[in-house]
This record gives sequence, C-alpha cells and structure tokens, in this order.
Amino acid sequence: MEQLYLDPIMHDDFIVVPGAGQYTDEQCSHHLVFMNCNETIYYLNRDEYTALGSGTINQNAWRKTLSHQAGTPFYIRKGPDSYDVIVVKDSNQKIVGYVTLRDLLQEALNEYDKLKAFFHTIVDTIDNSVSVVDRDGRTMVWTKGAETIFSIQKEDILGKDMKHFFPKEMLLNEETMVTGNSFRHHLHKPREDLFVLINTNPVHLNGEIIGAVAAETDVTSHVWMNQELLHASSKIHELQNEISELKEAVDPFQQIRGSSLKIKKAISLAKKMSKTSANVLLLGETGVGKEVFAKAIHDENRADKPLVALNCGALSPSLFESELFGYSKGAFSGADPNGKIGKIELAGDGTLFLDEVGELPLDLQVKLLRVLENRVYYSVGGLKVKSVNCRVIAATNKNLEALVQKGEFREDLYYRLNTLTIEIPPLRERKQDILELFHLFLYKASKKYNCDIQYIAPLINQSLLEYEWHGNVRELKNMIERMVLLSENGYLTADLLPEKMAGKNTMHSPDSKELEREVKQYEKLKILETLESKKGNKTEAAKRLGITRATLYNKMRKLNITGFN
Repeated sequence: MEQLYLDPIMHDDFIVVPGAGQYTDEQCSHHLVFMNCNETIYYLNRDEYTALGSGTINQNAWRKTLSHQAGTPFYIRKGPDSYDVIVVKDSNQKIVGYVTLRDLLQEALNEYDKLKAFFHTIVDTIDNSVSVVDRDGRTMVWTKGAETIFSIQKEDILGKDMKHFFPKEMLLNEETMVTGNSFRHHLHKPREDLFVLINTNPVHLNGEIIGAVAAETDVTSHVWMNQELLHASSKIHELQNEISELKEAVDPFQQIRGSSLKIKKAISLAKKMSKTSANVLLLGETGVGKEVFAKAIHDENRADKPLVALNCGALSPSLFESELFGYSKGAFSGADPNGKIGKIELAGDGTLFLDEVGELPLDLQVKLLRVLENRVYYSVGGLKVKSVNCRVIAATNKNLEALVQKGEFREDLYYRLNTLTIEIPPLRERKQDILELFHLFLYKASKKYNCDIQYIAPLINQSLLEYEWHGNVRELKNMIERMVLLSENGYLTADLLPEKMAGKNTMHSPDSKELEREVKQYEKLKILETLESKKGNKTEAAKRLGITRATLYNKMRKLNITGFN
C-alpha cells in the first residue's frame, strides 16, 4: 500500500485568514485557522488562535503545513514528517479541506486491513500450493493447496523453519533467497515420492531480499502417466521395428511415418510412381524427407539395384560434370590416370538421385537435358558413347516454375524432369504427425545415447504443436537428440527447448483443448495399433503397452475405443 486518497476523509471545519488583520468572533469559532503567506500555508488551532488575543497576527506563532492536490493519490512515503496537518487544495489552489496525521494513520490502517482481507481470501481460494518464507526461513504463508500436496497442515508449519519439514537441498526457495534467481516451470522433487512444477521469486524490499515465494503444481500423476506412455511407446516402436524389418522388402514406405491426410496422399502417389521408370521430381522444403521418399521409390521395384545420389549444389561446374559423366584416362591435368566411373554408370539399371537440382547452372542444365532426352552421353575426354539405363529422381526445395520465369532454369529441362511430381508437405501442415514423430525420434535417441527418459514436461508437447518447424522433420529430429543429450536423470524439462521455441510459446500460448485433442488422438492411435497386432487380446495388449489391464480398459472407455469385445 503506497498511496491513499485524502478526499473522503478530509475535514471542512476551517477558515482562511489574510496575512494581517484583526481577529473576529467568527474566526475563533472554527477548529483550524489557515493563513497563506508567500505560497506557504500556516495554521493554528482554535485555542491557539484565540490565545493570541486582539491585534495584528504574529506570523512567528504559526506552524507550517503540507499541501496536497485534491483528487490525486497521496504517497505515504513522502509523509507528513513533522507536520500534524495536511492541507487539501483544488485545481485553483483554493483550500478545500484538511487531514490530520491521526486521520492519515487511521485511513492507512483501514486500507491495510482491507488488503489483508483480500490477501487471506486469495490464499484460501487458490487450489495450487503457494508458500512464503521470510529471510530466516520461517513459513509465513501456507495455502490449502500446499496442505493437500505435502500433507502438512498450516497450523503445524506457520511460523516455523521450513527446513524442519523438508531437506535443505530440496528447498528451491532457499536457493532463491541466497542467489536472487527465480525459477519458472522447474521440475522439482521435494520428496522422494513427489514431483512438482515450481515457480519461485525473491521478495525485495528497499534493495534487500527479505524472503521468497514458491508456487507448486503437483505433477506426480503426470510423471507416472508419462512413464507409462513412454514405456508403451517404446514397446510399440520395438514392435514396429520388428514388423518393419519383416515388411521392408514388401513395403519400403514403412519408413515414412505419419497418419495425416497430406502425407498419406504423398505416399500413395509415390507408390504409384514407383511402378514406372519415368522421371520423378520431388518438391519440398529443406528437411521434409525428400531423400527418404527417393529411397522408398527406388526400393519398391529396384531394391536389388544401386541407388546413387549426387548433390547438385555441393559441387563446382567442372567437378559436377566429371562426377556425373566420369572421365577417361588422361582427360585433364591431375586426373586419376586410370580414369573414373561417373554416377550415371554407377547407377546402372538402378536409380540416380539428383538432389538440389535447382542449384545447377544453366550450362550444366543443357548437358543434363541432353542426357535425359537422348539417353546417351560421353565421359569427359572420352570417345565412346555410353547408354543411360538408370531411372532419374530429382529433388529441390526451390520453386522451379518461378526460376523458369526468371530465366534461371531451362523450361525444357523442367518439363523433362517434371514427368511425375510429388509435393512433400512441410511439418507445420501435418501437425497431427508431430507427436508420433516426436515419440519415434525420442525412442531412437534414447536407445542411441543409452538414456532412459522418465518424464516429459507438458509444455514440451504444447511447444511442439505450436512451433512452425521451418527445418521440418530434420529440425525436429535434431532438436530431440539435443534435448536427450542435455537432459538430467531422464527428465525432459521445458528449459531444454531451444530459446526460439520457448520464447514463442511465452507470447502465443495455443488453445489447451487443441493440445489435449492431439495427445488423446496419438494415445488412441497407439492403443488401436497394439490391439490390432494382438487381435483384440486385451491382456496381451496391456502387457505390450506396459500398463495394467484395468488401466487399458479405463483408457479405452475414455478414448471411446470399441469393437474389441
């Protein structure tokens, strides 16, 4: 409480007299008498004024007062000091009332009582745990939420040192008081059987830390549920890997994960194209998985043949030509005296994958076009005509039509490559696949780095669904590996998120119902897959998921999974 409004408590039992003059009976009838003198206001009470007697007013007998503008807050810290009276003026600098020091103290006490009443009502209303300690560690506030979480009644802990109830090393408020650092959404374990998300802040007064506030949310059940879900996901991924190994020769597209309509459409189109030998153009942003699609298309009908990749953007024009076509003995200075086989010849009857084809300079585009049209070529420095037997799959993250319009890509080459086109959707357009991919990559990363994941902060799922993923699947995979490597004791906490993701989440929090729908959809999908693999046997499915049969029934009921009776 820093300020008060004086208007409601001011008195009007006063009179203003000039700087000099005679006393009158009327003047002596008011409680206080004020006198303006060179913009300074002086006052006397009635008895003092009457005691002066008749004659000219002696200014030395008067006391100074403090003045205040009506309708504005009075800041208590500037205070009346040695003044017993505060004069209230209107906008025209006319005295309209006064407040005594006693009035001011009484009003301040009344406002304090109001704030205290609001404070205690807020504390009794909050469901979450909130605790406050002073600089000596004594517990000053202990809410009902704290009583519920920690099973300690406020009558037992208020006024006592919190270290008598919790180990010192588990009290983050102690660290906050010592260092002055705050914690936000920090996963904390105040007891061996308890997990909480905690926020702490130091309490500052006059430049000093006089205590700390801690707010905790019990997430113990979430931790156990996370562990169950992670265990179930691990079991499912192990099963999927076993199935994939068995089915890989039959369906190489098993390696492309996702259940969204857009990715399913892209996979379906790729399967149709894989049955032909026509050229295929893969379009998509960086990191969407163009190379994975190219391999799946190749493996569908040419798995026993070579798949040779060439990055068009990583080589200079002179090197690209020798890499693509190869060169004969003594073709140029510094060349291998035995010559070199080109990528086209290495591909044989298999597939040549030209990545980043949009980076090719115009002079090399002409040579590539001639190869695609005539299906023959010469190696660099060679005289023998060689045939092209391989299939060509090209990929780019550029808009080739726009490059054609600018004259930066040959139109005839574009149409030659564009016989069959597949547009691979970016990850932000298939958000329902994000959680599935997250758990897949998390499972692989935890196996790769031998890190058993115990807990995933809810804010991570929320951030994954909100982020734009300009680096797409590759960015998601790299981020997950980084989080696993930086995690402590298998806990994936929100502070492990990249700063750009955490910052965006702070400013634009998505709708929590949307997040809940995504999580439920993913959980339902995994349960259905397991039930189908176990032919509806719930006991076996529960074992595979790593949960009890009762838990499985409960989840099926909540997720409305039927048809397995």
